Amino acid sequence: MNIKSLLLGSAAALAVVSGAQAADAIVAAEPEPMEYVRVCDAYGTGYFYIPGTETCLRIGGRVRFDVQAANSYYRNSDYGWGTNSRAELNVDTASDTEYGALRTQIVARFDYNPRHDWDNGGANWDQRPADGGFFADATRTRLIAANIQLAGFTIGLADSVYSSFIGGAGNVINDDVISYGPFELNQINYTYDAGNGFRAVIALEDDGQYKVDRNRSVWGGSRNASGYMVDVVAGASYTTGAFGFTVVGGYDESMDEGAIKARVDATFGNVNAFLMGGWNTDDKRGNKYAAWAGEWAVWGGLGAKFTDTLGGNLQVAYSDSYANDNVLAIAANVQWNPVQNLLIQPEVTYTKWDNVGRGRSDDQWNGMIRFERQF
Repeated sequence: MNIKSLLLGSAAALAVVSGAQAADAIVAAEPEPMEYVRVCDAYGTGYFYIPGTETCLRIGGRVRFDVQAANSYYRNSDYGWGTNSRAELNVDTASDTEYGALRTQIVARFDYNPRHDWDNGGANWDQRPADGGFFADATRTRLIAANIQLAGFTIGLADSVYSSFIGGAGNVINDDVISYGPFELNQINYTYDAGNGFRAVIALEDDGQYKVDRNRSVWGGSRNASGYMVDVVAGASYTTGAFGFTVVGGYDESMDEGAIKARVDATFGNVNAFLMGGWNTDDKRGNKYAAWAGEWAVWGGLGAKFTDTLGGNLQVAYSDSYANDNVLAIAANVQWNPVQNLLIQPEVTYTKWDNVGRGRSDDQWNGMIRFERQF
């Protein structure tokens, strides 16, 4: 065998071996790039970008536990201690468009209370059944908000503008013993903000969602709408420095009547104060917006911050009535935040019903404590 043959044979053998090894080789897959969640600070605290999109998402909510004796909304309601547990989930989205921020809001609420008759008034969750036992369906699920917001418009489920635009009746738990208006409603509203402290709003609201309960002088439940017409709400406000003034009016087309509320707010250092009054256009009957079921009502209150973790609030309200009782409601509480996002709030309320025509009056004390964790 000559040198040439030996070299050719060796090369052929190496080629065969190399080909076999190449066929058996394992090629590792390239790792996919990891997409980290990005913080979105354009719309407030807590937003982050949904991966792969330019939409910002925020998830929050609260968990609450209430214990109370008796009930501020009913006379002779001292049945002993009652409890209620609540979970509330908020989901908000926002993204930028040529018309401004496109937002959505979802608020879902879950309550558990073995004593509650859910069809007998939303606020009175500690009422026992007539037989003194417990209700079988102790859990209630509600959709509080589901709406779209763009360029000043809000479309969908939200609190009635008649109640939300002017604000609540003080930072107390039982702020609507004398009711100041309806809440969750399907609606279309537009808010104009001039940027100098002046704001105005107009809303078209579904007229088929509320009815009056003359025994409690509040609104709840449902009724059929009257034809194709809607209820109308309009309001305006101006805030400058430590003072603010707001007025709002609502027209209930089914009753062909309405109500007007006006409010003044002021801040003095660590103390804030408000005074709000409501007037019914018909002093002989109620409507959705004159929810106190009388000719007029007034609410006033104070709030103070004592330390970084301790504050307190006081509310006094009074309404006359054409059919039932004149009502006086007083509520006072202490708000303590031992750690961030945890609230412990004891509250005491007193309600007096005075039927002038019959010369009869009743009253009810109520004490309660709330534990709430927000996230």
